[in-house]
Amino acid sequence: MKVTRFSPPGVVVAVILTAGLSVLSAGCETKKQAKLAGGSEHGKKGSDAAASSDPTAAAGDSPGAEPKEKFGTVSLSGLVKVTGTPPAPVKLDTSAKPECGKQRQALGLGELMGEKIVVGTEGGLKDCIVFISKGLGRYNLKDMGTYGHPAEVVIDQKGCQYVPHVFAVMQNQEVVIKNSDPYLHNVSIPALSFNLSMPDVGEERKPKFFKKTGPTACQCSVHPWMGAYAFVVKNPFFSQTGIDGKFTIAKLPDADGTYTVEVWHERDRKLKAPAAQKITVKDGAVTEGNIVFEFTYKG
Repeated sequence: MKVTRFSPPGVVVAVILTAGLSVLSAGCETKKQAKLAGGSEHGKKGSDAAASSDPTAAAGDSPGAEPKEKFGTVSLSGLVKVTGTPPAPVKLDTSAKPECGKQRQALGLGELMGEKIVVGTEGGLKDCIVFISKGLGRYNLKDMGTYGHPAEVVIDQKGCQYVPHVFAVMQNQEVVIKNSDPYLHNVSIPALSFNLSMPDVGEERKPKFFKKTGPTACQCSVHPWMGAYAFVVKNPFFSQTGIDGKFTIAKLPDADGTYTVEVWHERDRKLKAPAAQKITVKDGAVTEGNIVFEFTYKG
């Protein structure tokens, strides 16, 4: 089983799912009349032309594969959790910038706590990105909402904190960066040689700078405790865990095939990654294995 690691610190675990998901597929009488999902008729040349002329119809990662459904009906759900006893989040020291404490109080945000490892009451691990990296057929990108994602990704600088702490973004997707505080913040991404200064409250910028897949660390040079991670994915089949550690990847595009699923979490050296799993899915149901990824904390 392949395990892929990224830098800056984080972990990606590859998981192979053999899928036999039941979806509708268009029949074909001849190669020239082969149909893409949605009912459009294309020959082999027509299919290639459609893929190149329609930027919203993304090709699968297997060149030469037969056309597949644009939208499937099967969702993949599971859990990411932690065993062991990670330390509870600690209060961050913002005393060097007293205006931050005043701003948080004015906004009713309370004390600023660390967000590196956040575990729910049942052991679920927050802010994991679970995504499919291989095995996809053709899919449609016209509406991100189809897959349960917002049309735009927003990161706010609010109360001397990046909100959210972790976010997923598609390659080259526009990101809305806001400053809700009445003083200078910046978004510094050393790995991309990117530095955006935002001195004014209510200021918004909309850059497109996330091109390389994987995790990218964001920092504020003015307030050094401020940090966030952008996780860049190449397709819309991903999910981010909440405080309960649960995830759902919606509307897989095809039935039979092998899906590679990976999970990433910002972690420290004491948090050991779970082992890879092989999950078999048939007719929308898991027939072998269970979709639970377990990190182990060794303090």
